[in-house]
Amino acid sequence: MNEDVQEPLARYRDEFREKFARLAREKFAELAKRSRVDVEANRRLAAEVGKLQTEADSAKNRKTGYGCLAVVGFLTAAASLAGAVAANGEPGRAQAWCVSGVVAGLILGIAVIPRFRAASKRVVELRALIAEKKEIAWKQMEPLNRLYTWDITVGLIEATVPRLKFDPYFTAERLASLRGRFDWDDSFNDGKSVIFAQSGAVCGNPFVFGHYLEMKWGEKIYEGAKEISWTETVRGSDGKTRSVRRYETLRAHVTRPIPVYDERKLLLYGNAAAPNLSFSRRPSGLTGKDEGFWSSVRKRWRLNRLKAYSRDLTDDSDFTLMSNHEFETLFHAKDRDHEVEFRLLFTPAAQTQMLNLMKDSTVGYGDDFTFIKRKKMNVLFSKHLDEATLDTDPSRFFNWDYDAAFSFFVRFNESYFKAVYFAMAPLLAIPLYRQTPPREGARQGVPADAAASFWELESLANHYGEAEFRHPDCVTRSLLKTRVVARADGESRVAVTAYGYRGAERVDYEDVYGGDGRLHRVAVHWTEYLPVQRTSGMRLRERGAPSEFFGERAAASRGSLFRRSIVSCLEAS
Repeated sequence: MNEDVQEPLARYRDEFREKFARLAREKFAELAKRSRVDVEANRRLAAEVGKLQTEADSAKNRKTGYGCLAVVGFLTAAASLAGAVAANGEPGRAQAWCVSGVVAGLILGIAVIPRFRAASKRVVELRALIAEKKEIAWKQMEPLNRLYTWDITVGLIEATVPRLKFDPYFTAERLASLRGRFDWDDSFNDGKSVIFAQSGAVCGNPFVFGHYLEMKWGEKIYEGAKEISWTETVRGSDGKTRSVRRYETLRAHVTRPIPVYDERKLLLYGNAAAPNLSFSRRPSGLTGKDEGFWSSVRKRWRLNRLKAYSRDLTDDSDFTLMSNHEFETLFHAKDRDHEVEFRLLFTPAAQTQMLNLMKDSTVGYGDDFTFIKRKKMNVLFSKHLDEATLDTDPSRFFNWDYDAAFSFFVRFNESYFKAVYFAMAPLLAIPLYRQTPPREGARQGVPADAAASFWELESLANHYGEAEFRHPDCVTRSLLKTRVVARADGESRVAVTAYGYRGAERVDYEDVYGGDGRLHRVAVHWTEYLPVQRTSGMRLRERGAPSEFFGERAAASRGSLFRRSIVSCLEAS
């Protein structure tokens, strides 16, 4: 097997996709065999639940139908009774029809009530029976559900793609490597909280997938209203004057800052190739299914702009248009600042592979990625990655139905692999990145006693949930930030600070002219967001024994979990 991932699009289409699907099915079969779940017994029970569910749906429909008939009957009786009262003193035939309507409506309503009650009772009975059967099925599947682990999915990816390795968790050492060897700047994390992080190495060079919550200040328009009225004297068409009362609603607006929260996902990658080069590119919008006349016009327009920019000698840029105009047009790294290293990075082979990725609309996701290179660090955002699930929480695989569990296991893992692979594909498309090994001394694996990075600690805190740490007055989301207070004997005590905002009601008064010719003060109520924070404690041990760790602190902790080779608990408030 070729240990170098050349032509990432073709390799996925022709080899990796099918190989991963096979490995995923084999992995599930292996787990099922180890669990010794009685598959046939579970299938029989699932079939029973399916039949009961169908019967329950039918009973629910009958209940709804009988209920509607009862309502129609009683409404008909009520309407007929009202008609009879209104027809009092009218010819007897009309009143007789109304009386008949009352009788018929009452008969219909009363007649279906027993059926409605019977259907309701049957729905309750069936739901209870379904819950009972499912409880048995859950117990049947419990041995299998216990075997799912956080590293199953990434293990399947490692077995599929050569030279790609994932860490059990994002270590402080891995983060220090990104800082020291690749000049990563932690200021990126300002105003952000990591929800999930998955680190690893491809061809020995480090990468990190991150899912984070970000807060930025936005604006909100608040509106206030005031009703006014005044009297005007008008002259009518008859020449006489009269007083007319006028009414108007005056409206005023104020714009005030508001914290806006957004979740994003990204891929960080460190590589020493082309260490002086920086550039950025965004999805071109020129590829995909819309390859008609207007797409060609836009491509020609962009190419002409690039040619003009290349000929302009009055600016400080040394941008020189390469001979592959299609690559230049679609990749459009116009702001590159080191032409020699850009050409070393994007050789003809790299250009071809990158074009294949951007123009593809069937195998992968096409041109949906933003690629930012800052010296030795690469940051990639992808539209498809934002929509994907990055965490591999094993609880998502839990199921009471064996066949449904198998179907979801395969479907989720295949989707995860595709999302992760094509997020990395622009990097794999560059031969120089694959051929540049890490600097000497870079550790490939994760030592047994490796401390978790603050990315992993924030991810762990967010796994507990914002509600565990939020300030009681907070009315917004909270950014959870962590700090290691003490570390001894492989155990860490961590301070988790939740940063959020409380809302303070404010009133502004705006002057608005009314139709009466006067100036009116209109009150506009708005909310001022003031910062609040609360710090809580968390203890953890990397690669510890869950039973021992939890047992020691059972009386002094509010919660405990074993997640991604890390055992932890929250300190009592």
